[in-house]
Amino acid sequence: MKPLRMLALSPVPEEGAGCRFRIAQYVPALERAGIDVTISPFFTREFFQLVYRKGYAVQKTALFVQRALDRARTVAHRSEYDVIFIYREALPIGPAVIERLLSRTPGVAVIYDFDDAVYLPNTSDANRAIGLLKWPQKVARILERSDGVIAGNEYLAAFARRHTDAVRVIPTCVDTTKFIPQPHANPIPVVGWIGTPTTAPYLMSLAPALQQLARTRRFVLRVCGAGTPIAMPGVTVENTPWTLDGEVALFNTCDVGVYPLTDDEWARGKCGFKAIQFMACEVPVVAAPVGVNRDIITDGVDGFLAFGERDWSEKIARLLDDAALRASFGRAGRDRIERDYSLRANAPKMIDAVAAAVERARGRTTGAVPVAAGARRA
Repeated sequence: MKPLRMLALSPVPEEGAGCRFRIAQYVPALERAGIDVTISPFFTREFFQLVYRKGYAVQKTALFVQRALDRARTVAHRSEYDVIFIYREALPIGPAVIERLLSRTPGVAVIYDFDDAVYLPNTSDANRAIGLLKWPQKVARILERSDGVIAGNEYLAAFARRHTDAVRVIPTCVDTTKFIPQPHANPIPVVGWIGTPTTAPYLMSLAPALQQLARTRRFVLRVCGAGTPIAMPGVTVENTPWTLDGEVALFNTCDVGVYPLTDDEWARGKCGFKAIQFMACEVPVVAAPVGVNRDIITDGVDGFLAFGERDWSEKIARLLDDAALRASFGRAGRDRIERDYSLRANAPKMIDAVAAAVERARGRTTGAVPVAAGARRA
């Protein structure tokens, strides 16, 4: 049988976690299932490194125009593919012009995948000036025109189901043959936070709890991915550079992982991924009881959920003081990830999602899919 050809459009390259874990890690399984995948990121690696830096307006504009033209050339060849997989958006700004064009291509299935509440206004501080061009309202139109929708959690799926019934939930997962626990011995216990420039404010909201903890416990706060160096008076902070090759090793250097969030609509759409990565490496996690974190972590069994500043301090302290508790949570957390948040558990779901979208698109072409049952197309 002739392989299906899938073009995967992503705003970010594989250095971005979304492209790496929502698309790239599935490629071997998809290819074994007879689906050839071409990944086309909007941002190049160089551009991606520049995106979250303040300033550089002229360089960013020139690179954006160049990449927009390249994206248009890629889309011009859309009829060469059987499936177009869109992670978040084809272009990072503006209305859903490209997505609308793609959805009108006869016989080509469109799959939309999202792992954040991208239908809400949200712009990084480094790119605040382009906030008005982000166009989050386009997400609803993309959902309506897609043959299949993949949401990272049930909260996002509930929004998607307002616009189409072709919705499946596939959590952001890890390859547990790569995310493997490695023994380590830190002379001073390490509390780890790993994130991005856009999530760094969540870490800073944890500062009072960590400062309170530092009065009675000796520990190092290892920070990676914040964009700019983090400092907390009274807390020993180690700012560590992130590298793609060193990602798993970085998680394994921590004794306790922290995953703070604020309880708002944007945070409720998050997929708990940093908690998943820590747990896959048998690093116990203390997390905010927000959104999907309540599903991933069973409080007191495979991690802690922390309710307020005092609770954060006390629960991190319990883990720092008790190596046996850390080991117990670590083993239980690893089991949880292997069962529900591993690539092995979720790759079959991705293959089924692609097959279902192709079938729906073919039915749309022949008129076999009723309007009420399929994606709505204006």
